Order: sequence, then C-alpha cells, then structure tokens
Amino acid sequence: MYIAAYIFRRVPGMSLEGFLDYYKNQHGPCMVALMKDRGLISYDHYPIRETNLGDIYVPEEGPAYDAISIYTFESAEAAKVCWEMEEVKIDSQNFIDFDSMQMLPLTHRTVFPK
Repeated sequence: MYIAAYIFRRVPGMSLEGFLDYYKNQHGPCMVALMKDRGLISYDHYPIRETNLGDIYVPEEGPAYDAISIYTFESAEAAKVCWEMEEVKIDSQNFIDFDSMQMLPLTHRTVFPK
C-alpha cells in the first residue's frame, strides 16, 4: 500500500470559496474518474474550516494552507502512473499553487480506537 498526503494552497488570485468549490465539485470527481481503475484505493479531502476556540498553533492571519488531500494506492507504481497523467496535471494546475505544495509520504497507524 502507498499513502501520500498533499498539503497545498490555492493559486494566487483565486478566492477561498472558488477554491473550495473547485476542489469538491471538479477536482475530486475528476481524480476519482481518472484513477479509480488504476490502483486508487481511497481519496480523502480535508479542506480548511473557520478556526474556533479549540484550535491552537494557528497564526492570527489564519492557516497557512487551504487543504490536505490524502491518496491511498495499491502501490507506488500505481501512484506514479496516476501522477504522470496529463489530465491530472492540467486539472490540478487550475486551482493548486504548486510552488507552495508539500507532499508527505505516509504510513497509516491506528491509535484509537483499536
């Protein structure tokens, strides 16, 4: 199994509302359609929300990123095939600021509940 998280910001000049709408209604369905038969096991979105009393370590001006996407593939090879698809690159460039994006290679470990 291969798990990767991407933390990213919207392209400069795009509103947060426009970004969140594109992420949910265009990008998500597009990625699933392109990847589901190429080894994609799961794909989760974690868009930012308004901060509240329980949030700590958030700068006064707000979160530094707009969302996190977590992809789980059958293998690293399957992920590589998907990342190299021209359609994936084009759709992602429509709303993601690649200069600020970070990729985190992950291992899943359930802590609670067991």
